Amino acid sequence: MKKEIKIIYIDSDRRYRKRIKRIFSNRGYQCILCRDGSEGLQRIAREEPDAVIVDYFLSDFSGEEVYTRFLTDSSFRSLKSIPFIVLTNNGKVDKSKLYNLGFSACLSKPFRPGELIEFVDDVLVSHQLKMEEVHFWETIREAKDFLERVVESSIDSIVTTDNKGKITYCNGACEEMLGYSFEELVGQRVTRFFMGGTSELLQVMELLREKNKLQNYKTVLRGKEGKRIHINLSISTMRNEKGKIMGALGIAKEIGEEEYDEYDTNESDRLATIVETAVAVNHAINNPLVPILGNAQFILQNEKHIDEDMRRRLGIIVDNALRIRDFTQKLARITHPVTKEYLRGTRMLDIEASM
Repeated sequence: MKKEIKIIYIDSDRRYRKRIKRIFSNRGYQCILCRDGSEGLQRIAREEPDAVIVDYFLSDFSGEEVYTRFLTDSSFRSLKSIPFIVLTNNGKVDKSKLYNLGFSACLSKPFRPGELIEFVDDVLVSHQLKMEEVHFWETIREAKDFLERVVESSIDSIVTTDNKGKITYCNGACEEMLGYSFEELVGQRVTRFFMGGTSELLQVMELLREKNKLQNYKTVLRGKEGKRIHINLSISTMRNEKGKIMGALGIAKEIGEEEYDEYDTNESDRLATIVETAVAVNHAINNPLVPILGNAQFILQNEKHIDEDMRRRLGIIVDNALRIRDFTQKLARITHPVTKEYLRGTRMLDIEASM
């Protein structure tokens, strides 16, 4: 069953209130009338509407003051996403100031009944898309923050490099292992830290070219003040969405010299799976975002009228948005990571199989 849209209309002009009530009732909207700003704020708190329409010139205070009180009153904290439309008289109000304050739209009086309905429909659709976009980016940020916390809390050292072998990132465990700070390590060539120097790096690169990854490679690093560090190293190439190699990712576990041949690789393998999850996140989110953004830009260029073709494009946006939401929800329900080949030699997490 379709949800009834609830509109609060605030206007001190009785004639406009009656007219607006009739317009929205004919369209099937629930319209709640308020004669001044004080009553409007009370009804907003009680009714939690889908949108608020407020006349700029009220009997007690201006529409701008109504919106300012709504924004600053802590009792409305959970309702801050409600879109506000302000009605103005031509040439008497600075609309740019109102938009900067946060109003979703401005409509000049007088207006035709059909014009108001179309205007409100446009605002509601645009606002829904905006809220969906905010939610998606928050979800992406949360996923990114989660992965960063996993990497930083890892007891294994994690390093990424560019195509020239320069370090672009390292976690805290890597700093502790080598004895250098993040600032001292980023930008340095990894050959500086291999005891085998350039010749060993060339050997590693050759192995990577053959398989795109290297697992359980035992070697010795040179730490601060020449300290010898025995490690078990796993390396994989990093590729962009076109399959081009961007650099390499290395996960290293420090092991004692006496344990050199007895290292249990389970922890590194599990961490490698988490990193592969990051590859899956980037792949699955970037693809649906392309049509989302493309169609959103199309709508912004043609915002006054929404014909059938426009609604079809909105459907494309919503469908792709839901794909992103479904993906992030499934990501949170992973219980046993399972990977599959993404590009030749590069693996990603199989979300469905991992649930």
